[in-house]
Amino acid sequence: MGEFKGVLTMKQYTVASCFTSFVLPLVLFIPELEERRKAVLTGCLAWNISLFPDPAQREQHIHNVWQMIEADNTEPAPPGLERDYKNDLWTLAEQKRDLFPWLMVNIPRAELRRDGAREMLSVRAGNSDVEEIELFTHPDPLGLPIIIEVLRGIQRDTAEQAALMEGVRCNPGVLSDIDRTVAATSYCVQRADLIVYHRMLTAWRGAQTEPRIKSEIGYWLEVLNEIEVNSKAVLNSLA
Repeated sequence: MGEFKGVLTMKQYTVASCFTSFVLPLVLFIPELEERRKAVLTGCLAWNISLFPDPAQREQHIHNVWQMIEADNTEPAPPGLERDYKNDLWTLAEQKRDLFPWLMVNIPRAELRRDGAREMLSVRAGNSDVEEIELFTHPDPLGLPIIIEVLRGIQRDTAEQAALMEGVRCNPGVLSDIDRTVAATSYCVQRADLIVYHRMLTAWRGAQTEPRIKSEIGYWLEVLNEIEVNSKAVLNSLA
């Protein structure tokens, strides 16, 4: 049986880096910095609400958040805004539970700030120190060839791992608990990154006028679905 590829050399992800992968799709291509900051705060709220195990608790906390928003505004909310906001927050909280079901650490602080030409996300997870991670919120479509090469590698590697994990499933002692945790974290982050790639490619395809390039981007959007299926297969085998 083949070895689980690179399990001992996979990147060690922190809670802050997992949160960054979760929140990045919320800020991609948003033009105003203040709106991106609000999106980060919404992502932080959703992350923390997701930690409550009871759906009724999560729903109540979302309701409480809306009440605080109402209290801070003198004008009544436009029709439908309450429903849409609550639905969006619920969807994000459930997305976090799907992407990182085992990561039950709260985020007491998440702030986006500008540092010269860079944008930095400051994250405090649990009682840990603040981590600062640079965000690229407006990726250039000229980087499409590089993105395609990255996705080609992810597609190949994930398909190989999914096949190898069938052997691991039949021989559970092959991987230590530490190896399983490192590998599971890596593939959870990969699933979150797929959402980033999807948002990016969708935006680039929408702005593209060349039919051939639009078709090429469409193909790689389909590849993302394949990678997602294989990523889930790996994670199911690690469970």
